[in-house]
Amino acid sequence: MARATRQQGGQANLLLAAACAALGFVGGWSFGHVHGLHACDSGALSSSKVIRPCSPQPRAHLIHQEANRTRHALDDALIRLSKLERSPTKCPKCQSASEAISQIEELENQVRDLTSSHESKGGEASLDMTQWASVRAFDRARLWRETLASLPYVLGTTISRGGLLFTKRKPLNNSLAAAKATCSEIDVVVADSKPDVCLAVFDSRLPIYTMLRTDASGGKVLEKQRLEQAPRLHKHAGAAAYTPERLAKRSLIIAQQETLPKKHSSMEALTTTAKFGAMAQGVIKRIDELIRRRKLDANRKTVVVMATNQGTLDLVANFACSCRAGPPDVQRALASTLVFTGDSETSKQVELFGLASFHDSALGDLPEGAAKAYGDYAFVRMMWLKITSVYSVVATGRHALFQDADVVWLRDPIEYFFTEADDQVDCFFMDDGARSARYTPLYTNSGFYFIRNNMRTQFFMHRMLMAYDTVLAVRSHQHALIMLLLEHMARHGLTVGVLDPMLFPQGQIFHRKKAIMQSFVDGTERPYVFHMCWTAGRTDKLRYLKNMALWFLEPKCDQDSWKGHRDHGNSTFDHNQANCCLAGAKPWTVPTPYTQVIDLKSK
Repeated sequence: MARATRQQGGQANLLLAAACAALGFVGGWSFGHVHGLHACDSGALSSSKVIRPCSPQPRAHLIHQEANRTRHALDDALIRLSKLERSPTKCPKCQSASEAISQIEELENQVRDLTSSHESKGGEASLDMTQWASVRAFDRARLWRETLASLPYVLGTTISRGGLLFTKRKPLNNSLAAAKATCSEIDVVVADSKPDVCLAVFDSRLPIYTMLRTDASGGKVLEKQRLEQAPRLHKHAGAAAYTPERLAKRSLIIAQQETLPKKHSSMEALTTTAKFGAMAQGVIKRIDELIRRRKLDANRKTVVVMATNQGTLDLVANFACSCRAGPPDVQRALASTLVFTGDSETSKQVELFGLASFHDSALGDLPEGAAKAYGDYAFVRMMWLKITSVYSVVATGRHALFQDADVVWLRDPIEYFFTEADDQVDCFFMDDGARSARYTPLYTNSGFYFIRNNMRTQFFMHRMLMAYDTVLAVRSHQHALIMLLLEHMARHGLTVGVLDPMLFPQGQIFHRKKAIMQSFVDGTERPYVFHMCWTAGRTDKLRYLKNMALWFLEPKCDQDSWKGHRDHGNSTFDHNQANCCLAGAKPWTVPTPYTQVIDLKSK
C-alpha cells in the first residue's frame, strides 16, 4: 500500500514538473518569439522590457496574429496554472505567468499604438489592421443558400445582388468554393438594408451568439421605438441621457420593443403557468396512459396533436372526414390523433366523432367561441392550449405532429418526416409565406409542425411553456415561437427545417400563387397537406375550402348544428363520421353540395 502511494506521489510530481516545464516554455518561447520577431537586438530577449519595433514599421496585422497566438498559449498556461495552484506542491517556474500577463498587456498597448498610426493615415478598405486576409462579394442568393440553408431566402430591398464573405486565409482563387474552403466555421449576419445602417465586424476568441443592433443616432431611433411601444406612458429620457460622455460607457441596443410584456400580461401568464405547473405531473401521466391505452403512437411513435374549443369543432370534423376520404395511409391518421379540448362537453363530442380527446382544468379557462379575427381574445387564449398540448405529448417521450383544425390531409406527412426528411433535423415547420419583420428570419407557421423528441426539443417546449407572457404581449403564438427558436438554435444547437411550400402549402399559396394551386387541382403536383390559413376569419376560411372541394362535411353538420346539439340536445342525429362525412367525397373533386366547379378565387 505504501509503495502504491509513493508511486502515485512520484507520478504526480512528474506530471507537475512536466506542467511547469510547459508553462516555462510557453511563457519563454511565445513572448520571446513575438518580441524577437520585431526587435532590433536579439540580446534584448532576456529583458522584461518590451522592445519597440524597428524601422521600417512592421505590418500591424502580423503583430495582431502573433498577439493572438500568444493569447491562446497564455489561456492554456493559465488553465494549467489554476490546477497547480490548488496543488500542495509548489512550482517556482509557474511564477512567470504573472510576468506573462503584464507582457501581454504591454503588447496590446503596442498594437493599439500601431492601429492609431494606421487610422491617422486613413484605413478605408484596408485589412492590414485585422486578421482578415480577403473580402469578396458573391452572388447573394447563392451565398445565402450555402450559409443559411435552413432559412427561407429573402430578397434584399436594395439593388444589391451580392453578399460579402470575409476570410482569414487567402483563397486559392476568386470562386466561392475556394473562399469557403478556407473556413471551418462561417458566422453570418443579416443586417438591415436601410441606407443609413452600417455594420461593424469584429473577431474574438469569445464570440457573441446573437447579433446586437445599436442606435448610432444619439438615441433618436431608440426613443422612437419606445414611443411606439407605449404611446401614452412613454417619456423621453431627455438630451442629457444621450451626451457623448454617457454614451461612451453605454451602448444603445435596438430591440423588438413590442415583445416586452406589460404587467397584466405577466400576471396572467404567471397565474396560468402556475396552475398548470402544479398539476403538470399528474396531467402528463394521464396523457401517457391515454396514448398507451388507445395506441395513439403506433405510427412511428408519433402523436398527431390538435387543440379545439366548441367554436372549431366542425373544422376538426372536416379534418377527420378528409382523412376518411383519403388513401389507406391517410385514413390511419385518425388512429394517431389526440385532440385537446377547452371543456369536457367538447371532449365528448370529439370522442363521438371517433377521435381520442383530452381535457383537464389545468389547461386553463378557455373561451367557447371561435376566434372572429386574428389576435382577438379567443385566438390568444387558445394559444395556451396549443402550447400545453404539444408540451405534454413531448414530455411523455413521443414525437409530436401539431396542426391547426383548418388542415386537410392529402398524403401521410408522418411518413415524409421519417423516410424523406433529414433525420438530423429536430423540428420542421410549415413556411408561413409571410415575409415581414414580425416573423423574420424563419417565417415559420405555428399551425403545422413536427417535433422529433430529444433533449433539445424537450427543453425548447419547456421554454415555450414559460413564454406565455410573450405570447400575450405579441398576441401571437407564432411570433413568440420564432423568437424562441432563434435563441435555441444559437445557444442550444436546436436544428430547424422549413418545409417546402410545394409539398406543404398554405393560404399564402392559395391567395398569391394560383398557378401552383391549379397544379394541385390537376394532380400534377401532390402536396401532403393543405392549410387554409391567411384568412380574416372562419367565414372566409369555410368558403374557400368549400369552393375548392376540400370541405368534407354534410351540410346538416354545420357549426350551428354542433352548438345546438350541445346546448339543447335537439339534434335529430348523432354527430359522427357515418352521419357527417360526405359519402364518396374526394379532394379537389366536383360536384359537391357546395360547388359545381373548382373556384380558386380569393374573395
